Amino acid sequence: MEPFLRGAAPAAPRLLSKDLVMAKTNDLRLTSLTATREMILLCAILLVGAAFSFASPYFLTPINLIQTLRAALELAIVSAGMTLVIIMGGIDVSVGGILAVSAIVIGKSYQAGMPPWVVAPIGLGTGAILGAWNGWLTTKFKVPPIIATLGSMYIFSAIMFIVIGGAWISGLPNTLSPLVNGAVFFIPSAALVILFVYGTCWILLRRVPFGRHIYGIGSSEHSAKLVGINVDRTKIITYAILGLLSGFAALLYVARMRNVEINIGTSIALEAIAATILGGTSIRGGVGSLLGTLLGVVFIRIIQNGLVLIGVSSLWETVVIGGLLILVLAVDAIRNRNNLRTQ
Repeated sequence: MEPFLRGAAPAAPRLLSKDLVMAKTNDLRLTSLTATREMILLCAILLVGAAFSFASPYFLTPINLIQTLRAALELAIVSAGMTLVIIMGGIDVSVGGILAVSAIVIGKSYQAGMPPWVVAPIGLGTGAILGAWNGWLTTKFKVPPIIATLGSMYIFSAIMFIVIGGAWISGLPNTLSPLVNGAVFFIPSAALVILFVYGTCWILLRRVPFGRHIYGIGSSEHSAKLVGINVDRTKIITYAILGLLSGFAALLYVARMRNVEINIGTSIALEAIAATILGGTSIRGGVGSLLGTLLGVVFIRIIQNGLVLIGVSSLWETVVIGGLLILVLAVDAIRNRNNLRTQ
């Protein structure tokens, strides 16, 4: 397996600063840590899955597994984009609002009689524009990402309630439903969509210079500027990619549910950040693993599905996910302090 999947940044084309030299010498250590996180997460998935299979006879049934896969589709797509942003050293807590606004635009476009081949680009474009807005705020006004995207979250949520007025948009066509509910040669189409998104993000991070720029900014923004990387443009494009993927998730949500609920996207930001961090992506930036993120998505959805099957209140899902996120961040903080002491 290539180093990227283990979280190491691709080699920079030039090393012109002490920061980049130090980052290069730490690649092997970071790769090992990410691989360890992935292995721990895989073992946790197997253990939790085994526990739920004993607790409920329905957990390992084909119907439940396929439904869990479909329910994980939107989270998996948004988490892929979140991985890019966090590797770059940013964060976006407004993805739920982006998904909601994109879904409303998609729903209203359907109600206006537009065909799917027109609705789809409109939904994707809406997400990309809103994501680029976040990138613009963080670069042009130097607003910290958490503050900029938190403000955007409230703006997007207000837009959602103003447009739909507290009522659902329902009765939407099922033209794109095969993307979620279909199968190709007995392989669920949801799995193929996830494979396509993660494969594309892997190519973006590993095979083109833009991916090296993302890693470079996350490792040291100052050093990235020294080697000639256009930091502002890279940030705006990366946030736009996350917005685009959120718009795609909205399109698939509408295809799966055929309606737009008033509480759409309320928890997806926390879940996407949790999946990304659980998978080994550093909240400080510069280190990330798409494979780990995907394992994080699987872990979260298995816990949520298992708790429902054994009759535990859905309120505990957020408690568990938030607790896991705090635990992982605490462990990373302790590890970082120990590393600083040994340097």
